[in-house]
Amino acid sequence: MVGDSNIQVWLETFAKSQPAIVVPYVRSSADMTLRYKLRTVKKSNSGKSVIGQGGVVTVLANVPAALSQMSLSRSPNDECEIDLVLSQAGVADRNYHFKCPD
Repeated sequence: MVGDSNIQVWLETFAKSQPAIVVPYVRSSADMTLRYKLRTVKKSNSGKSVIGQGGVVTVLANVPAALSQMSLSRSPNDECEIDLVLSQAGVADRNYHFKCPD
C-alpha cells in the first residue's frame, strides 16, 4: 500500500485465475472526486503491450473504491509495471508506480 497525505492506493490481485485479475483501489480520509489514469506496460520476448484506462471516481471517506479491473497474463521472464495518476482540482497530480503482481 502506498500512502500520500490522506490518500492510500493499493492493488488487489486474484491470481488463482489465469489470467490474473488485478484491481487498483483508492481510499481517502475525506470525501472527494478524483480523475484517474491507469497504464500497464508489459514487455516480453514477443513484444510490448500497453493497456490504458481512465475515468472519474467518487471516494467516500474511509471507504475503499475500486478504480478498474484488469486481466494480466504473464510469463516468468516478462517485465510488467502499473502506473496510476490521480488528479483532483487544485491539487498537484499524485503518481503511483507498482510492479505487476506475480
